[in-house]
Amino acid sequence: MAAQDGQALPIVLAFAAVCGIGLVALYNVGQTAAARVRLTQAADAAAYSGALAQARTFNLLAYVNRTQVAHQVAMAHLVTLASWAQFGQAQSQQRTRGNPPAGLIAMLFGSALGTAYARASATGGAVPDLARAFQQHDQVVHQVLQQVSASAVAQLPDFRRQTMLRVLHANYPEHYPVYGNQTVPQAGPLRLSESPGDPSRYVTRLAGNTPAGLRGIVERAAGRYDFLRPRTLTRHSNWIVQRRCPTRRHELRRRGGTWLSEDGRWGALDTLSYHALRSNRWIGCYYREYAMGWGQGGRRAPAENEYIDKPPQDFSDQDFWRWVHENTSWNLLLGRDNPMANSYAMAGGARWSSRGLPSYHDLDASGSGQPLRFAIQVRQNASALSTTDAASNVKAPLGRYAYAGLRAGEAVTVTSAAETYFAPPPSSTAKALEFANLFRPYWQARLSTVAPHDSFRSLP
Repeated sequence: MAAQDGQALPIVLAFAAVCGIGLVALYNVGQTAAARVRLTQAADAAAYSGALAQARTFNLLAYVNRTQVAHQVAMAHLVTLASWAQFGQAQSQQRTRGNPPAGLIAMLFGSALGTAYARASATGGAVPDLARAFQQHDQVVHQVLQQVSASAVAQLPDFRRQTMLRVLHANYPEHYPVYGNQTVPQAGPLRLSESPGDPSRYVTRLAGNTPAGLRGIVERAAGRYDFLRPRTLTRHSNWIVQRRCPTRRHELRRRGGTWLSEDGRWGALDTLSYHALRSNRWIGCYYREYAMGWGQGGRRAPAENEYIDKPPQDFSDQDFWRWVHENTSWNLLLGRDNPMANSYAMAGGARWSSRGLPSYHDLDASGSGQPLRFAIQVRQNASALSTTDAASNVKAPLGRYAYAGLRAGEAVTVTSAAETYFAPPPSSTAKALEFANLFRPYWQARLSTVAPHDSFRSLP
C-alpha cells in the first residue's frame, strides 16, 4: 500500500491544469463576448446618429428653402407697397390739380369712389424706406440663406462622420479624451469604416427660376395673398354720352398687378384713369384718358402693358386723340387698359436692383423617394480587450498549454446600418403627396438591416 502513495497526485494536477485552461478560455470568451455586445451597441448608436445627422441637415435645408419662399413673398409685398405709395402720391397731386375733379368722379361713378379720390394723400416718402427693406431681403436671400444651404450640403459627409466618431468615442471614455467642438481624430483602438457613397450626392443644386422648382412654389405662395392678386375694376356711368355710340359710357378703370418676371425679379404696377367718351368727325367715338393715379415698383412691367417711354405731361397745347394717332398704336375705343397712366408709371417708377431668385438645393432625381441608407463597420483592436492574449493582467498559458484565443493583432468587428427617410405626419397635407423633397422638414432616422453586398472603406 505504501508503494501506491501519491499516485492520485498526477491525476489531481492534470485535472487542475485542465480546469485552469478552461477557466482561461472561459475568461477570454466572456471578455470577447462582452466587448462584442458593447461594440454592437456603440456601432448601432453611431449609425443611428449618423442617419440623424443627415436628417437634421435635410430638415435644415427644408427650413432654408421655406425661408427663401417667405422672403420672396415679403419682397413681392414690398414692391407692391412701393407701387401703391407712388400711386397714392400721384393721385394726391391729380386731385389737387382737379384733373379730373373729385366731384365729377363722384357724380359719374358714385360717392364712394369720389370720396376715395378726394381723400388721396401724399405717400411718396415711404418709397426710400421700402427700398432699403427690399435690399435687406435680397441680401439675406443671396448672402446668407444661399450660402448656408451650400455649406450644409458640402459639409454633410464630414458632419456625418464626425457625429459617428463622437458617439463611438463617448461610448469608450477610457480610450478617448473629450474633444468638445473640435474635430475628432480616428486614431485609437476603434476603427470606423463606412460603405461607399457620398450623402451630398443625394442632394443637387438647382436654378431658382425653373417653373417646376422654387419659382413655381413662390408663385403659388404669393397667390394666396389678396394684396398680390390682380387689381382690376371697371365702372361705367349710367348716362348716355354720345348719340353716335349710344352703348358706350364714361369709364373708370382701375388696373394693377404684381408679377415675377422671366428673370425671377418682382415687379408691380398700379394705375387709375378716367376715360371720358368723346366724338369728332375725323375718328368718331373715342375715349380720352385722364390719368388719376399711377405707380410702379421693382421690375419693369411686361411688354403686354401699353405705354410709351416719354409721355407728355399735359395736352394743353395739342389734341389727345391726334397725339395718340401720331405717336402710338393705342386703340382709343376698344382698349381696356390705362396706357397713359402706364406711361407715367414707367417714366417715374421705383427701379430696385435685385439678383432674382436664388439657387436652392433639392433631392437628386435619381435618389428621390428612396431612403438615404449607409452601413458602417467598427473594429476594436484586441489590444484594448482584457483577454489573456491582449491587455489583461492575467498571463496566458505558454507552451503546450497555450490558448489560441483573440490575439493582440486581431480585432472584434461588428457591422450596423441606418437610413434617413421622409415621413410626413399622418395629419399633414404632405402625406397625400407621398414624395420626398427638401421643402418639408419631415426627415427622420432609423436603423436598417445590414445587406450582404455592403462593402466598406476606412475613413481617414
